[in-house]
Amino acid sequence: MESKTINVAFVFDDKFSDLFKVAAYSIAKNTTSNLTIYIIDCGISPMHRTDIYSFREQLSNVVDIFFEKPKRFATFEECQIPGHFSSAIFYRLAIGKTFPNIKRVIYLDCDVIVDGDIKELWDTDLEGRSFGALNDETNFFLPEDIERRKRKIGIPLERSYMSSGVLLIDLKIFEKERVFERVLEFMGQCKIPLACPEQDAMNICLGEKEHFPINPRFNFTPFATQSKRCLKKFGPPVIIHFSCGKPWTFSKKLIGKFEQFHLFNYEIGFIKKYWKYSDEIDEHAFSSTGAKNTILFFYKRVFGKAEYFVAKKIRNKIIRGLYGILGKIKKYLYPNAKKV
Repeated sequence: MESKTINVAFVFDDKFSDLFKVAAYSIAKNTTSNLTIYIIDCGISPMHRTDIYSFREQLSNVVDIFFEKPKRFATFEECQIPGHFSSAIFYRLAIGKTFPNIKRVIYLDCDVIVDGDIKELWDTDLEGRSFGALNDETNFFLPEDIERRKRKIGIPLERSYMSSGVLLIDLKIFEKERVFERVLEFMGQCKIPLACPEQDAMNICLGEKEHFPINPRFNFTPFATQSKRCLKKFGPPVIIHFSCGKPWTFSKKLIGKFEQFHLFNYEIGFIKKYWKYSDEIDEHAFSSTGAKNTILFFYKRVFGKAEYFVAKKIRNKIIRGLYGILGKIKKYLYPNAKKV
């Protein structure tokens, strides 16, 4: 049964229950194989759990949905985590401990939709490594952005930086190589703030050769700086990851106005793709009137690069000015000094 059924895992609490349903629905709709869904329950209320069980009836190829609460670790619960995250992010590394009877699994963040057959990822040969993950810097983000992240967390610039939002895991090897324990031990000693705690920790703890680099089509970030280039290079995405912009927070009315004037066609195409799946479940599931979020998102799309360019120019001008002032002070203090 295991070889014929694709195992998919999610880790979430009540806040992400509706997002989970959209993700699960999109997988079931586009995957021809049978699916078993494993949910690590980090705070799901009985009401939402009942709702998810009822929702399963819409997913004909989902064999079963299993819920299990993980063993909680004080190190993760007490560490410094940015406000938009919770300790739940670490428990994606505990799938094998929470569900010890499965051998292979695809882990997905809840802010995804699957727009193709996930079996293509499931059949990926990991070549003996414990898991597969996307190497971000080769596809979506500017090299200087990735370099800045590496410098901040202290990993060598020549090493790849991987994303933890989509993982294909060989749980037997994953457990053998103590991936969970290594991250746990690191977080217990970590003294620096991490912007993406579990992802940064994995990149610090694990060697570059310990994971298999999966195709960007399986973790496509549509609103990242180089996503258009990535789309052109690798073709249509299978898994679309909305880590840089959240369609469920946007105003449908305002998006309609942009669309009417043929503005932001690329971005709106992906936003509407997400809405398509959510509306098929419940057309009122995400009836956001988030005009502020919508305007801010598109403002960044238009002016983000310009702001970065201007800030860089100003910063360089200030640095050159300071060097000039220091040079004049040095010349005043040491008028007879010879240039080396």
